[in-house]
Amino acid sequence: MGARSVSLVMLCLSAEVDLFAAFAIGAVGIDALRHVSHRRQLALAAIPLILAFHQLTEVGVWWSLEGTVSATLGSVSIWVYLAIALVAVPILLPLGVWRVESSSKRRRLMTPFVVGGIAVGIILAAALIIGPVRASIGGSYIDYRVGTTYYPAIGALYIGAVAIPLMMSSYRPFAWMGVANIVIVSALAYLLVNGVISLWCGAAALQSVVIAQYLRVESGDPWRLPDRLRSLVSPLRAD
Repeated sequence: MGARSVSLVMLCLSAEVDLFAAFAIGAVGIDALRHVSHRRQLALAAIPLILAFHQLTEVGVWWSLEGTVSATLGSVSIWVYLAIALVAVPILLPLGVWRVESSSKRRRLMTPFVVGGIAVGIILAAALIIGPVRASIGGSYIDYRVGTTYYPAIGALYIGAVAIPLMMSSYRPFAWMGVANIVIVSALAYLLVNGVISLWCGAAALQSVVIAQYLRVESGDPWRLPDRLRSLVSPLRAD
């Protein structure tokens, strides 16, 4: 297979939508950090704020492409945005879930996918360094392109890292989040030849709220849910 550009279409509609998402997710991220009760939770608790910063960097990308800010700021924003999406997320998400898992059996089962996440993060970091990396406005989205050879195995490793450890978690809402991730990221991998459509705003918000609720549950201060939702998101699953 010859080298070709990997295209990522990040659908967040506009700079204004990204800015709103960044502040909303950031508020959830602050709440998550406020409810950390043990050091092992820190990697997981950091994710919502990282995702908020992720959305904020795309504001810089929009403004640069629209000519509002300098091309230099835009270039830095593109690199940071893609580094979070392609490197930080597949490393931190499975590692954070693995760190807080109370069942040693489940932790052992998660370990290969944590290692896979680290591996895919390193591979995609190398792809970003080799480049070229560029972005353009495609109507109501930004089309990011990373000039590298795409191998389906890398996509499979990414999916495994961001979905399977969650699905193995003894915390039921993480399992639902894992199912959502595997559906979303599988669709992205399927579309990767011609372009990836990623609902990062919604996905980041969903994951941030679930993480914040987990930390609240662990600290004894959960958000109160309607009765109809309680059985669906019952915190613990039996081994």
